Amino acid sequence: MRKQDKDRNGKPEALLWLDFETTGTDRNDSLPLEVGMECTDVLGEHSYGSLRRIIRPDYLDLLDGSAHDDCVDAVANAVEEYLDSLSQRFTLVPAGTNVDFDIDFPKRLDLAPDRWLSYRKFDLTTLRRYLRFIDCPEDPYEGHRGSHRVRDCIRRDINDYIRYRTLLKKTW
Repeated sequence: MRKQDKDRNGKPEALLWLDFETTGTDRNDSLPLEVGMECTDVLGEHSYGSLRRIIRPDYLDLLDGSAHDDCVDAVANAVEEYLDSLSQRFTLVPAGTNVDFDIDFPKRLDLAPDRWLSYRKFDLTTLRRYLRFIDCPEDPYEGHRGSHRVRDCIRRDINDYIRYRTLLKKTW
């Protein structure tokens, strides 16, 4: 582990890739539908585990068998347990596309993300825009179509991050 990968408390930093799929783009009015998180080392090469949950609104009563592990309270509990476990070992740096948007949604689950997450963030949107500004020969937005499921979005972000690291190494 490289020296710069540890914080002042001696815990290694890890990237917490997060994605919330929602009913819209307005943070205040949109409802969370699905949450996904994956924790990796700072290079994005080793996974320390992931969490994915569908979120069923409390007012929706499904017949034929929801185990009620998808209601808002159950999902919030799962997220809390996941973050509690990881934050004991790592300083969690939130990462992904539009990180500020996604960080707001744990608050909507009555959680306090500042309790677990570093104030530092790694937003791939900034890196993608930077690559465009320096006239990178590769289009950083290529291949950004998909299912809009958290698993696919997080996997795309991690793969893009690894690819961008390689691109930037070549230019420096």
